[in-house]
Amino acid sequence: MSPGRIRLFSTDLDGTILGSPAASWRFSHAWLSLSRGLRPLLAYNTGRSVADTLALIAARHLPEPDYIVGSLGTELHDSLYRRADDHRALPRADWSLEKIEQIVGRFPEVKRQPAEFRHAFKSSWFWERARREELAELTQHLRDAGLAVHVSYSCRYFLDVVPAWAGKGNALARLCQRLDLDLKSVLVAGDTANDTSMFLLPGVRGIAVGNALPELLTEIAGREVYLAPSAMADGVLEGLRHFGVIAELPAFDAIAMPPGFFRHAS
Repeated sequence: MSPGRIRLFSTDLDGTILGSPAASWRFSHAWLSLSRGLRPLLAYNTGRSVADTLALIAARHLPEPDYIVGSLGTELHDSLYRRADDHRALPRADWSLEKIEQIVGRFPEVKRQPAEFRHAFKSSWFWERARREELAELTQHLRDAGLAVHVSYSCRYFLDVVPAWAGKGNALARLCQRLDLDLKSVLVAGDTANDTSMFLLPGVRGIAVGNALPELLTEIAGREVYLAPSAMADGVLEGLRHFGVIAELPAFDAIAMPPGFFRHAS
C-alpha cells in the first residue's frame, strides 16, 4: 500500500453524487468496476436520514456504501452488519431540543422544516438569505443558554442545529478513529457549506465539484482540494482520477443504463 493511497471516500449526495442521473450512473459504473478488495471504503455523508438514504440507494441504482453518515452526523449505519451505532448515546447534558427550538423560533424569518427532516437530535429550519451577523447572533444565544451545538447554514436557505459532537466532519472523524484510519488516507467530496467540516479535518484531501457554491469554496481555500471542472458526479469522477482512485474517466456514451433509469431517477 503506497503512503498516498485513499482508503476511505466520504461523499455528500445531493448536488454531488446526485443531480444528473446520467452522471450518477457513470459514477456507479466506475465505482463498481473497481476491484472490491482494492477500492476504498465508501461512506455517504449526508443531511438525509439513514432510512431515506437506504431507499435512495435502491431507487437511484447507487453503489451500496460501507457506511452511511446520516442526518448531519447524528446517525451512523454500518452496511456490513446492517446496524447503526448508537451515536445518540454520546453526551447530551448540554443538548435540549426544547430550548433550541424556543431560541431559534424567536427569529421571525425562520420556518420549521417538515417533520421527516427533524428528530430529537436535529433541529431543522428554513431561513431564506440569513445574514452572517444573524447567524452569529443565533449561535451566541444558543451558547449563552449553555447549549453545545453545531450550527449549519447552507444554500442560503437550510438551517440545521445538531449537537456539538455531530456535523459531517465530527462524525467522519469518529468513524476513522473507530476504523484506525489516518485522516491523510481519507478523500471527501461536496458542494455546499454543510460539507465544510469534512474538508477541514486535518490531513484529508477533497473534491469540490464544479457546481460547488462560494459558501464552501471560500471556507476550504488553501486546503488540498481538487476543483473539478465538471458538475456533480462527473466532477466527482474527475477528482477520483486526480487522486488515483480510478485510472480513467468512463466514456459518456459507452455505459448502458437500466431500462426506465431516467424515469425513476428524477
